[in-house]
Amino acid sequence: MSDKQKKIQRGWLFWHQWIGVIACIGMVLWGLSGASHPIMSRLQPAPKQFMPPLAAVDLSHAVALPALLQQQAITQFQHISLVQLDGQAYYRIALPGATRYFSVNSGDERADAEQAAAISLANYYTGRDASSVRTVEVVTDFAPDYHPVNRLLPVWRVAYTGDEGLRAYVDTEQSRLATLVDDRRAFLTKVFQFGHNWSFLQACSTLQLAVATLVLLLILASAITGVILYIKQRKTAPYRLKRWGLQWWHREFGLWVSLLILLLASTGLFHLWMSDIQQRRPLLHTAFVSDSAALSADAWSQLATRQVLKLDIYGRGSALFWQIIPATAGTQGLPTAQVAAMHQHHAAMSAAPAAPALWLTGPHAVTALTPEAYAAAWLANIAETAEPGMESVQWVTSFANEYGFIFKRLPVLKVQTTQAQHARFYLEPATGALAARVDDNDGLEGFIFAYLHKWSFQSVSKDIRDLLAIFAALAVSVTGLLGAYLFARKRI
Repeated sequence: MSDKQKKIQRGWLFWHQWIGVIACIGMVLWGLSGASHPIMSRLQPAPKQFMPPLAAVDLSHAVALPALLQQQAITQFQHISLVQLDGQAYYRIALPGATRYFSVNSGDERADAEQAAAISLANYYTGRDASSVRTVEVVTDFAPDYHPVNRLLPVWRVAYTGDEGLRAYVDTEQSRLATLVDDRRAFLTKVFQFGHNWSFLQACSTLQLAVATLVLLLILASAITGVILYIKQRKTAPYRLKRWGLQWWHREFGLWVSLLILLLASTGLFHLWMSDIQQRRPLLHTAFVSDSAALSADAWSQLATRQVLKLDIYGRGSALFWQIIPATAGTQGLPTAQVAAMHQHHAAMSAAPAAPALWLTGPHAVTALTPEAYAAAWLANIAETAEPGMESVQWVTSFANEYGFIFKRLPVLKVQTTQAQHARFYLEPATGALAARVDDNDGLEGFIFAYLHKWSFQSVSKDIRDLLAIFAALAVSVTGLLGAYLFARKRI
């Protein structure tokens, strides 16, 4: 080998060593926290029930809502729904700044019903009883114990007595479970957030993004220089390195791990930047106030004529949207409790339901809405967007593909548009909420992150996927630690 070739190799070795010793910090943190994620998901507390506690309500014999609103001098509301509490049906009327409950049968108001409903839901989903409830509080912002990944706000936090510190987060508006957390899960989540999301830098999101980006680039550079060194030294290394020695292991084992590092670091970097772009998008405000006068006696007499499982009414001004799920539809298509990926199979049970009935009422008209008509009215009138250029509208009743369990809401309408990047909107007709907005870039990032970073292949057993993910994450950490040890040993 010429002196020039030796000098080039020493140069590559110098950069590989010094870049690697800094990159190993990220490799260890991301590797160990990545290995903990499959374990953490398996330690997620499992609910005792997955479907909301619903019972058929005969609206034809119920107290008429228009008369009730007039009697109670309620002039405006945000959302009206049916809830079950202590075996009875109630109208849940969300007002600006308050929520009131009235008996469907008698019209009598129940005091403190919102908190009672939260406790009842939490007990239903956890299998606990009221005597074990320790604290109850409303949650209006995301916090370390209730992360933004849970999506739903506001929710109620019901904490139970016991060494495990179980707490349930429930959405009283739709009688659904947001998540379950206990002390073990909370501790593992903090560990994961520290090592994988670098929560110790979250006070300054710009710094957090910059440091994580720099370390990921260094990790990629370390892997690339390592591969180059392996190729350049392929003829001399077998004679120089003691077989089965640490340097030999670092070289041979590191070559294969470098392929994993290139895959995981590049997809992680792409996810990091796409997440930042998505978080910077302006929020679309979908909570509006409706005039009670728009809920006319004529509209009620036409729509409240049968037994229903769910009723949701909301809107803006004098235009009201109704979603009605008749009792004949059963519980198919209703939202299941999605508290962790390991419970995702329950979502498959909600496929192919009878579609909810959608209606639009105004002061003088009752109009049955097709999914297309609802989507057009929502996008154009409620969201005040420009002409959406709708291409297709379809019901989504189970979590799959780009609309995964992370989005929480079901059933929703997928609205495919001709906007830039083929933007598609996922609308929840029960609440009027925008469950998700996805374009081609988001879809590509979601696919890459799900299948190349998290290896979420549905055709492969979850046990096998988790074992492979843990092995890969630990291999990355071990390679980084081994390289750091060899670097330190050489200089001590």
